[in-house]
Amino acid sequence: MEITLFYIPVGTSAEAKLLGEQAIGMQLAACANIFPIDSVFQWLGEVQHEKEFVLILKTLPSHKLSLKEWIRSAHTYEVPCIISWEVDVNDEYGQWMKDCQAIPN
Repeated sequence: MEITLFYIPVGTSAEAKLLGEQAIGMQLAACANIFPIDSVFQWLGEVQHEKEFVLILKTLPSHKLSLKEWIRSAHTYEVPCIISWEVDVNDEYGQWMKDCQAIPN
């Protein structure tokens, strides 16, 4: 079974937790993982070094567009990074996700 993973850097642990909880509460995602990271990027012509948190959201492909639009509207960055890709998961985990996201078999 395929699911969609989202990779979303945010500025704080609190924002990552809030976005994850809200996405799950709205059944746009079934699970969220949060990782601290060190980021290096160019912004306004200068190299920046920041502490960030990556929010990984796991969702069903049928929720991909809705989740992407919601993240875009809820994210605090002027230019948020919203990366997604499809991955294979075991059937039991896929079924659990369907149950969490209220999708009938």
